[in-house]
Amino acid sequence: MATAIDSSLSRRDSRSLSLGASNRFSAPFNVSTRDAAAIEYWCRHFNTSPERLLAAVKRVGSNPDIIRLELRSR
Repeated sequence: MATAIDSSLSRRDSRSLSLGASNRFSAPFNVSTRDAAAIEYWCRHFNTSPERLLAAVKRVGSNPDIIRLELRSR
């Protein structure tokens, strides 16, 4: 016999599966270096040059928060 809690959990699980693999721990966006427009956007966002941005992404990955810290430290 299913309880109200069981049925609400199963509905929530099915909704999360339909949304894809994202969850509350995944970043909503990452710094992309594949597109020139994206590089231009992130350079404006961080107020830096493309060379510094690409070097930071190469050192620390594509997480914008970590890139911001890396650019501030150098």
